[in-house]
This record gives sequence, structure tokens and C-alpha cells, in this order.
Amino acid sequence: MRKVLFLTTLLAFVLTSSVWAADISGTWTVTMKSPQGQDESFDLAIQSAGENLTVTCSNHPVLQTMQGSGTLKGDAIKMDIKSTGQQMAGVGLKFTGKVTGNNMAGTREIDTSGMSSGSGAAGGGAPGGAAGGGASGGAAGGGASGGATGEISDAWTAVKK
Repeated sequence: MRKVLFLTTLLAFVLTSSVWAADISGTWTVTMKSPQGQDESFDLAIQSAGENLTVTCSNHPVLQTMQGSGTLKGDAIKMDIKSTGQQMAGVGLKFTGKVTGNNMAGTREIDTSGMSSGSGAAGGGAPGGAAGGGASGGAAGGGASGGATGEISDAWTAVKK
């Protein structure tokens, strides 16, 4: 009877514990297309605490610095980060995807709804026009429309350093 109770308790612990969640803490190099179709890559520093993630970036080619949070449930990852740099403050990137070992892949959405009006980015005025605002077309809605070409991918990949 004691063995059955022990095994039942152990099984319950294993099935409900976040101890078995993958630890993806570290630096990840993300590669994706800009709204203008140019390849861009930058590093994300991810700190995981069970299923919860803290995400920061200090080298995005246009958005500069970003920070946010996310979750990792099994191999499904979601991250929501926003620019904290002066140039495009409030522009967000929402990533969804899967983690496989030292690789991640999925889709991303660009969110300009939180962009501050004083950022100077409205109308595509920022270098590179990452938000795709105004005349540049871009992917301001977060989809893969890509303005006039309609071929800009919303796919992203990441490799752990």
C-alpha cells in the first residue's frame, strides 16, 4: 500500500511540476524580415523562471532597446516585447512559436498601437521604418501584408548562443 501511495504522489508531482519545463535562459539570436523585406537579426536575452520569461534586447537595428515578458508551456513559446528606445518607443513585437532544443521558430506580429505620438515614427519617418507606419505601407497591422509587395514574411527563427 505504501508503494502505491508513493508512486501516486510521485506521478502527481511529475505531472504538475514546472521543474521539468525546459530552461531556455540565455542569449538567442533572432532572424526575421523587416517590414521592408530586409533581413535583420538581433539578440534577445531570456531569463526563465518556470513557465514565465523575462525578455530584453539592446541591439535591434531600428527599435534599439526592448523589454517584455513571455511564457513557455511545453515547447510552445509566446513573447511580447516593446521598444523602450527613444526613437520608436512603444512599438511591440509579439512572437509565437515552438522551441526545439537550441532553436526556436514561429511567427511574429508588429504592434504599433502603443507607440507614443512624440516618437517621430508616424508616417514612416524613422530610419528603416520598422513600424511600417504611414506612407511606407509595411506590416503595421502585424500581418504579413508587407505593403505593396504583399510578400513580406512574418516568420522568425532563433538560435541559442
